[in-house]
Amino acid sequence: MNHLRRAAVGVLGAAALLVPLSVPASAATLSGTDSRAVPSRILSSASPFYQKLPGSTPAAANSAALVSSLNAQAHAFYGTATDANVSVNTVKYTPPMYVSRNTDPLYDVTAWNCQASTSLYANLLNEKLQDVRIPADALPDPSDDGSMAVYNRDTGDLVELWKARKVNGKWQACWGGRLSAAGSSLGVYEGTFGSSASGMAMWPTTIRASELAQGRIDHVIGLSIPFTKAGTVSWPAVRTDGWKTGNELAIGQMLRLPASLDLDAVKLSPLARTIARAAQEYGIIITDTGGSVAFSAENAVGLATNPYPGLFRNRWSFQEMMANKALGESAFPLDKLVALPLNYKVPVTAPAPTPSPTTTTPSTPPATTPAADYAATVKAAKPSLYWRLDSTGSTVADASGNGVGGRMTTVYRPAPGAIAGNTAVATYGNDRSLVHADARSASGAAYTVQVWFKANGIGKGGKLVGFEEAQTAFGSRSDRSLYMLNDGRLAFGTMPGSAKAITSTRRYNDGAWHMATVTQSSGGTVLYVDAVRVATGTATGAAAYSGYWRLGGGNLKAWPNQPTNSYFAGSLDEFAVYPAALPAATVTAQYKARG
Repeated sequence: MNHLRRAAVGVLGAAALLVPLSVPASAATLSGTDSRAVPSRILSSASPFYQKLPGSTPAAANSAALVSSLNAQAHAFYGTATDANVSVNTVKYTPPMYVSRNTDPLYDVTAWNCQASTSLYANLLNEKLQDVRIPADALPDPSDDGSMAVYNRDTGDLVELWKARKVNGKWQACWGGRLSAAGSSLGVYEGTFGSSASGMAMWPTTIRASELAQGRIDHVIGLSIPFTKAGTVSWPAVRTDGWKTGNELAIGQMLRLPASLDLDAVKLSPLARTIARAAQEYGIIITDTGGSVAFSAENAVGLATNPYPGLFRNRWSFQEMMANKALGESAFPLDKLVALPLNYKVPVTAPAPTPSPTTTTPSTPPATTPAADYAATVKAAKPSLYWRLDSTGSTVADASGNGVGGRMTTVYRPAPGAIAGNTAVATYGNDRSLVHADARSASGAAYTVQVWFKANGIGKGGKLVGFEEAQTAFGSRSDRSLYMLNDGRLAFGTMPGSAKAITSTRRYNDGAWHMATVTQSSGGTVLYVDAVRVATGTATGAAAYSGYWRLGGGNLKAWPNQPTNSYFAGSLDEFAVYPAALPAATVTAQYKARG
């Protein structure tokens, strides 16, 4: 998907603006952030967008060249030879931010094919954006981007749309994404989802009008620029629309004003000062390729009253960033920025997020302590199959050394992994998005199945792992099925004559990584999640046949509590099968080895 938000350009060159210009009034909606209470931070406290930079940060080896390129763009795109054009988008090419409740209208947002893509993309988006609460007065960005963001206070879901429109009372979008239980999310969409070309959520990097009014921004701020690096992505971004080859900043790359720069000694406009302080404390992140150098503030169309004329002293935002020289002000210090290295990760200083409430009190999982190597711990238990799922190609390597490889079809890769330094795959929840073994194998009466998973919580469940007679589609035989119910509970079943399944009481569609381990032997069946025993059963065997191990979905027709979808939408990682029932101590050691 080549969706991208174009940054609004300066309306006129600075020299042509002889009189102050007013900003267009908002549509006076009553479901924006100035009308409905919303927390200042809606993502996990571990999100990279909420971390303060340490006093000393490394600089990219080519930082001077990168910053020089950025400054040249600010002069070339609607600036002058002497003045750099840096704007703050507030009425176009930036998302309105709405707060919804469970009393607002419910919509299945459907795809409209604005990019002439295959029907696969429409199916994926339709599955992701069902049952979305959108306020009745919501309007998208009036530009051709048509972006909007909706945060549901009651469910914690964040939905962001690109080229959104309402047709005959129903919402459509060309693309978008959903972060279920956003409070447990870092703010990065799986696969190709999301409304930004970077895959990063717009909400946490967009400046709120209330923050400008308070003179304080406590998060990383997003910046779009005309030239971004081709073929290079910097964490936490997962994709790019960059097209230039040279000394350009990459999508996801961060910049900052040095901590040593005394901003109190520099006379800046109120707008420039607030942004400069955030750039010094939290940093700037490149979010998109756009038409000018522009920060993004929430769109006035989503606010009850438009505060920007007053906040900008009845001037255009780029004039405020250039400063009012008649008042002795200096321009925003764009040339003082320092580019941080690619994939720079700010140390997490915020406390761990509070777990989402569940209908039952969960068991307390064992504390995790760093270990030398997760993969070595798995291999020490002698798996018969071990797929790390970190390939960027279509083949799956077997890390067990037994040569039981596989193949990926229509899965997103590389997705962020469950294990630090490793990647995973994301499946789209349909019959074309699978990982399967290349060759048939047999599974004995005693065995262990293990996989890390992260569910997106769309409420349709799906099969994570199964032993199927067919590599793809539905075979006549299906067994050893690990699947998620619509409500997020996890089940495992075998079919020694008839389907027998055990089910957890806790829900795991919370957007967090979990390790599921199932053992079966003459002692019965045990389901562990995060090394905690969550369900047990008396079944001691499964159907005996030769089949294929599969990830991402399969036949669930005979199983109890069947979910709406037989295919799983979410992330999968570190899949292993063992020829014996692992003891609880080994499962615990493996979970701890994640670190």
